Amino acid sequence: MLFLSQNQDQKKTSLRFYTACIVLGLEALHKMGIIHRSKLEKLMLDQGGYLKIIDFGLSKDRSGYTDRTNAMCGTKTYMAPEMFMDIGYGMAADWWALGISIYAMLMYELLEKDPDYRLGSGEAGAEVIKVHPFFRDIDWEQLLHRKTKPPYVFNNQDHLESFNNPECQAPALTTPAVKVPSELQEAFREFDHMPD
Repeated sequence: MLFLSQNQDQKKTSLRFYTACIVLGLEALHKMGIIHRSKLEKLMLDQGGYLKIIDFGLSKDRSGYTDRTNAMCGTKTYMAPEMFMDIGYGMAADWWALGISIYAMLMYELLEKDPDYRLGSGEAGAEVIKVHPFFRDIDWEQLLHRKTKPPYVFNNQDHLESFNNPECQAPALTTPAVKVPSELQEAFREFDHMPD
């Protein structure tokens, strides 16, 4: 609702701020060797007004920018071209997903089909994206240390009191911890991940 009521300059400022938050989130994941490989729609504002990536269900551990995986997963409209080509993909796929998310602003560089030339795809990673002209007004250190004023901050200190959803009070459903028989594990040996 806030975004719809803003004028064009305010929308651009908000989009720049929230996109910068996503860039920092992806950068942190990549530094930990994690490919997010999911659409960047499952985001949440924290109580300070900063955007957080909240869905890691499709994330994959990789040790570096050159490591590849072949698993086909995610929402097709957000999947990088290399994910469909059976050549393997790496962290550059996350920058494609970011490009899809903000295509109107950064379309021509984050949506480069060749992963080797995509903005953010090399070892410099997020640093190349951070110096893009779109982010010229972002002070990355200030943002990283939460010293940049967000476009929106909750004014209700106890904002969770206004949230009343009985489903949230229900106990969490968890998969029972059972040992998987070795013959069943063997049937899935060719899959991407095998537990020790």
